[in-house]
Amino acid sequence: MITVTGATGFLGAHLLAALLRRDDRPVCALVRDDPATARERLSRAVRSTGARWEEAEFQQRVTPVKIDLPAPRLGLSAEDHRALARQTQELWHCAADTSPLGPVAALHRTNVEGTGRVLELLDAGEREARLFHISTAFVAGERREGIVLEDTLEERYGFATLYEESKYRAEVLVRDWSQAKGRPAVVFRPSLLVTDRPARTGEPRHWLAVQASRTSLLGRQGPALVLRASGVPAEDVTFPYTARVPGRPDAVVNLLQVDWAVAAMLRCAAREPDETRGVGGAKSVNNPSGPSSSNSPSSHNSPNSQDDPSGLDRTSGLLVTTYHVSHPQDSSVPWLMQIALESCDWLDVELDPELTPERMRPLDRSLMRLAAGLDPYWWSRRGYDRSGLEAATAGLEPPPELSAQYVRSGMTASSSSAGSASAGTSPDGTSPPRTSPPGTSPDSTSPASTSPAGTSTAGSAPKGALTAHV
Repeated sequence: MITVTGATGFLGAHLLAALLRRDDRPVCALVRDDPATARERLSRAVRSTGARWEEAEFQQRVTPVKIDLPAPRLGLSAEDHRALARQTQELWHCAADTSPLGPVAALHRTNVEGTGRVLELLDAGEREARLFHISTAFVAGERREGIVLEDTLEERYGFATLYEESKYRAEVLVRDWSQAKGRPAVVFRPSLLVTDRPARTGEPRHWLAVQASRTSLLGRQGPALVLRASGVPAEDVTFPYTARVPGRPDAVVNLLQVDWAVAAMLRCAAREPDETRGVGGAKSVNNPSGPSSSNSPSSHNSPNSQDDPSGLDRTSGLLVTTYHVSHPQDSSVPWLMQIALESCDWLDVELDPELTPERMRPLDRSLMRLAAGLDPYWWSRRGYDRSGLEAATAGLEPPPELSAQYVRSGMTASSSSAGSASAGTSPDGTSPPRTSPPGTSPDSTSPASTSPAGTSTAGSAPKGALTAHV
């Protein structure tokens, strides 16, 4: 059978639906709830993707098993643990604690120790079950420039959040296990996964939808909410107010449609382990400014340049194959934030690369607190090598260009679900978030045509937009 962790999260739900369509094997969903509650959550999560199953068939195909992810033997009895290991033919590890500012102990327990327990389960099996580990493109940490190769795994740049570091440590565990056991593994590093399906109460939501609930609260409350939080007298502020926050006006972030991400992962998973060896390379990267832009990181730093080492010996015969599951073109951070702030017609925001936190005004600092954990992404200009992904998904239609309407639609929630952060996903779309990265949302135009990465929108954006300070 197929075993899946994190199947009630945003990516996990789409993956579960796709695995059920792929073949007729039974699926074991490892969950933290009791089976009765978990069955309803799993069914609701799969329905949220647009997939429809007869309830009887779904219950027959999907078996929830309650586990404690970081506990020895996953909290199972020795007999149940052996049975699970013996029957598992492939294991998709999606579960993660995705709070960017979460307690380090909790993040380590779930993301690192939990991954270790999954590896122990694989060791306990009589067959060599295949491992598909869902990591994140953010294991690149605080690296802001250049091209991150698909097999790069290093910590010399540090990490912007504790979440990033915990996912890095989990990947290290997978590599160490693979080398020690001589077992192949596949690691997927999704970028920020999005959908155009509005979320309803109780359904898994991606980080854009979670962030949108914050922004909509700000829009409904108006400036009074921020004024109260900052302690600034209303008579001292003129509206519309222009907030200045530290960041680069040419910052980019990579968004990818979750349906395409799952289709690509299954294409990669269909390859035999021997086919995936040596797939990585440095030929294809996501382009932050469009195919012909001279502002692309790749035009300044070749993936193979001295300034952009992989940190690994690419000829070492790694048994782990890693894919950057990303879009071929990045989105402009100012463009995304412009749409996220559409409901706040009293607010403009400028990204100022010269501004330091000490020089920020009290009202600006109050606004920054609403985006806690997001500000590191306002500086990024890095790109992701995706040549291995392209080789493995040859014949699969590339992901369509993201439009503002697509992402805006995915940020929409019914009034009953606004502000309720139900099980959703991390910046990369894995599991439930508590706080999340910057809200994004595209129009019927593409990021490039609305506000291309690297292009200042200062003086031209409408009220409520995020403008670039040059």
